[in-house]
Amino acid sequence: MSNDIKFVVGLGNPGEKYSNTRHNFGFKAVDKIAEQKNLSWKNWNDMASITFYKRNGENILIAKPVTFMNNSGFPVVALLKYYKILPQEMLVLYDDYSIPIGEYKFRATGSSGGHNGVNSIITQTGTTLFPRMKLGMGPLPKYAKIIDFVLSRFNDEDTGKMNLVLDKMKDIVDTIIDLGFDKAISRIAQNKK
Repeated sequence: MSNDIKFVVGLGNPGEKYSNTRHNFGFKAVDKIAEQKNLSWKNWNDMASITFYKRNGENILIAKPVTFMNNSGFPVVALLKYYKILPQEMLVLYDDYSIPIGEYKFRATGSSGGHNGVNSIITQTGTTLFPRMKLGMGPLPKYAKIIDFVLSRFNDEDTGKMNLVLDKMKDIVDTIIDLGFDKAISRIAQNKK
């Protein structure tokens, strides 16, 4: 499996209504990278907002699908084809309510874990072989409905914890691009201790 990351995609829902919800953590992550690198977004075929930056002589594509979460796979596949990128060269950033806010986990492959955006990408690409970073926005409160929780907004305490993760995003993604996914997650895990 190639470890070269050429494409970073953050998942979320478009529009002001969803902008500060837990489900938009993936959007927030790529927005933070763009902000830290002083990049500007542009519309790509009304399917995604995209931007690029150079790292180690490579153009790294960053995208936010502007379809709703459940249809994230369509713009992702279109971008992969257009820019001739393989799914395993893509890093997907998305929210996960089973992980506490302020924490994150990496996976090189696997099921969607019930995440509709990841499920759409798996369905449209026909593979589970793409690296991902799951951004904790949980835990899911007892008796809470999943849909209500993921579409709720962060409270002040959770916003603080979220911002600590967002502040590390540029360095985390650059480390993954520099070292390759497997080596990078070992390095990142060591640095978290």
